[in-house]
Amino acid sequence: MEQIGRYKIIEKIGFGGMATVYKAHDPQIARTLAIKVLREERCVDDQYRSRFLREAKAVGTLSHPNIVTVYDVGELKNTPYIAMELLNGQTMAQLMKSEGKIELQKILDWGIQLSDALEYAHKQGIIHRDIKPSNIILLDDNKTIKITDFGIAHLEEADVTQHTQLGEVLGTPQYMSPEQVLGKSADARSDLFSVGVILYQLLTGQKPFQADTLATLLFQIATENPEPIAQLAPQLPNSLKQAIDKLLKKKPEKRFQTGAELKHALIRIREDLTDSEQNQNNTALASIKVKWTLLMATVVAVTLTLCSVFLYKQQHQMLQDQLYNYGTSMSKFIASENAETVLSEDWAQIELFSHDTMQNQKFEHLYILDHTHIVRGSGNADLISTSFEAKGKIIQSHEFSEVTVQHQIIHKQEVLNFLAPIYFQNTKIGEIHLGLSKQALQALDEKTFFALSIIILATLIAVSSVVFIIGKQTSNALSTLKKAMNEITQKHFSYRIGLEENNEFGQTFKRFDEMAQKLQKSVDSGKEHDKS
Repeated sequence: MEQIGRYKIIEKIGFGGMATVYKAHDPQIARTLAIKVLREERCVDDQYRSRFLREAKAVGTLSHPNIVTVYDVGELKNTPYIAMELLNGQTMAQLMKSEGKIELQKILDWGIQLSDALEYAHKQGIIHRDIKPSNIILLDDNKTIKITDFGIAHLEEADVTQHTQLGEVLGTPQYMSPEQVLGKSADARSDLFSVGVILYQLLTGQKPFQADTLATLLFQIATENPEPIAQLAPQLPNSLKQAIDKLLKKKPEKRFQTGAELKHALIRIREDLTDSEQNQNNTALASIKVKWTLLMATVVAVTLTLCSVFLYKQQHQMLQDQLYNYGTSMSKFIASENAETVLSEDWAQIELFSHDTMQNQKFEHLYILDHTHIVRGSGNADLISTSFEAKGKIIQSHEFSEVTVQHQIIHKQEVLNFLAPIYFQNTKIGEIHLGLSKQALQALDEKTFFALSIIILATLIAVSSVVFIIGKQTSNALSTLKKAMNEITQKHFSYRIGLEENNEFGQTFKRFDEMAQKLQKSVDSGKEHDKS
């Protein structure tokens, strides 16, 4: 055969039980296409010939990116033929044999395209009734699939008698629905059952129904549940397992009712899977809520810490100055009160004064020395009349209001020792050593530090929580918008966000839905124009 109508035959590229397929060239528009010709032995059978013509009529009304395009229908010497789009790729049946494990994302994408194409065909009143891997072509781009061979597609019309007679089995048995094997009426849900069988096989590597004889196989499809997909592929998301189980329900009313319903379920599963993979693979890329929370926590922590350090130092200095003033004043007062007594060398009076002072005041130590550095007054009676020896290690010494202040470590405690000279008529006649413990000051410093730490921590928690909540809401809104944009990118113009929020994101969602609606109208009008 060299020519069919105006089409020049290039080569035979396939054949089946019903038709032979040729690669051909259309000289009028310089296009290479495929010609499907009903096999000669089928032409004498009015039933098969009728089905073939019915395919041409059915597919010729369809215009969808995932359904093979029919260009022309004709007859040559009572042999009908169909001129259709030439698909460069491989059937899904070939893919299953050659490929090993297939990526889950690819399977979901194919399932979404299948359900979208069937939803479109079903809305036109066309049921394929023979969805199987050999009727699905994966194009060379390894992304797009096309449904072909509507060889037993049935144009559903209200005034047309059901063509399938009771007991007549059409389609490929392993992918048929229970109602088909029982000879009952097939509808859109029958095609979806077949999609479930294909997805089951793609996900597990085996068919859900397998038997040595046709009778046993048909019995399994009609009455027995396949091995749960959860046992064969436990790593799959639970939502996907549930979707496959729902597709393979025996009763049509328990399955997905439309291709759109299945499509939306698979889209949600794909989005959840994509989000999960992004969270696992992009651990170094923090989300907005994490970035904002860390940024605000850092800013607040640094700001509060600097402020707290400043306040802490100011308070510490203020308290230390108060302690200095108190120690200086007390040492000067004691020196002034005992000047005449020291001059008169009334050591008994000096001892009595030292004893009473130590009893009434919380001093660490008190030494009253004469001009020869002999201890004349002390809270420790054993030191009276002995030569004074400084105790502890001096770590710092400075002048403060004409009094020498020594920072000493005595018995592992820091003590301030105030050295005030005893003068009489501008002549130094003795010296006062007054010790004040810094323990109270250190305890107050610790309490201040603890209080400031609690304030910083409480503020950090409060600010971080608020920022995290705001960031999470923003991140969720952006994620919703991202998913919506992905749908538009994949030419799913029917997708709508449909969320109402009384904020800027709500307005953005509304604008997106308006844009998607305009795009859908534009695409639909373009399709109508192409048909006309």
